Amino acid sequence: MKTSKDFLSSVSNHIYSQITMYQFNKNTITETDKYREGRLTALKYASELAYYFLQIEKNLPHQFKKQIDYQMKSNSCLLEGDYKRGLYDGLNNILDELAKLK
Repeated sequence: MKTSKDFLSSVSNHIYSQITMYQFNKNTITETDKYREGRLTALKYASELAYYFLQIEKNLPHQFKKQIDYQMKSNSCLLEGDYKRGLYDGLNNILDELAKLK
């Protein structure tokens, strides 16, 4: 199974080859101009959609860290004890691993 980034890159490459074909091969494709226009509109929409999801995928590590930070802040009101210490140790361990992945 492909990763989401590989999937989106593959889809994006296919879209760009289709855009090129329909935009620059007017003499070799025997479709009407309206059909070509509709096809290009669909391809440009799909291209923007792929770009949007690539940007989301690109921001996942930042969003993940942000959620861990939020979880730590939201649990700061807990009384000091083993539970809070275990919770914070676990969350800090995850943050340390994220820092290593950069």
